Amino acid sequence: MAPRVHQAQAFSFYCIIVLSMAISKSNGLTLEFMELLCGRTYTFDTSFQMDSGTGITYKNQLDCSLTVTAPSGHFVLALITRFELEAAFSGTCSDYLDFHNGTDTSAPKLNPTDLCGWGTNIPSNLTSSGQSMTLRLVTDSTGVYHGFNIVFTAVYSEPCTGSDFACANQLCIDPSLRCDNYDQCGDKSDEDNCDSYGGSSSINVAMVAAVAATGVVVLALIVGVVVYKVRDRSRWKRFVNTHIDYDDEDGIVEPPPSYPITHKYYKGVRGQPALYTSPGHHVKVTSDTSAGSSTEIQMTPGSNETV
Repeated sequence: MAPRVHQAQAFSFYCIIVLSMAISKSNGLTLEFMELLCGRTYTFDTSFQMDSGTGITYKNQLDCSLTVTAPSGHFVLALITRFELEAAFSGTCSDYLDFHNGTDTSAPKLNPTDLCGWGTNIPSNLTSSGQSMTLRLVTDSTGVYHGFNIVFTAVYSEPCTGSDFACANQLCIDPSLRCDNYDQCGDKSDEDNCDSYGGSSSINVAMVAAVAATGVVVLALIVGVVVYKVRDRSRWKRFVNTHIDYDDEDGIVEPPPSYPITHKYYKGVRGQPALYTSPGHHVKVTSDTSAGSSTEIQMTPGSNETV
């Protein structure tokens, strides 16, 4: 039973991840995982989001660096939507995240102190001065938390070109990012007046479709478990009915007798009766043909001869 419970839990976690990815896709954002991108440079065009890891919590003993790069003429805006790392002990972070203003960890840090813990001490967003930003996540051997989620957006300063959206803070973003339920401007101006814009309604429909699809998968899992248990119970009943004899009146299981049972009686050789008994016991009948003699019956365990 325990392995099936673990499989059900693993499947539940899988459904949560699939649901998150489905919703992110419905919002037009790709979801990446930092622990899978360690040591790499990730280039993007407009925006994407990133979780610390693929699990419910991040991993221990990590030293993971990742560089994110926007198109030429843009810089990177990192919006922290969720942040929960192990809290500092005696003023020192054992698990922490740093943002560097450049292509590697030797570039100056955008955050003055290591980021750890949770709450108001975590900045809502950070912005690079060039087209690249490098992140470094370090964790120790004890204690794990839910990690973080960050939305990265390629932005540039006004004047905005073409149909790009002009944020209230004089930044410009791709027009596809308006009203997608994410604050890609950094001041939430791209999420204002969305009722008249019509972007959120289509996004919400896609989100409902993603949730419905995940619900179907979960329902299929439940039906599969029920069918398995019914079949397992049926197999057990067949086993019991095949291997155990019940008393017809009260259904009580009767143990086998400790003595041999004669199952069949038929006429033996030379006019003498021969008895067939249960396995492991044999009744041997012998007769003296002389006048006035009597029949002798011998019971021998383990013999298979009949005379």
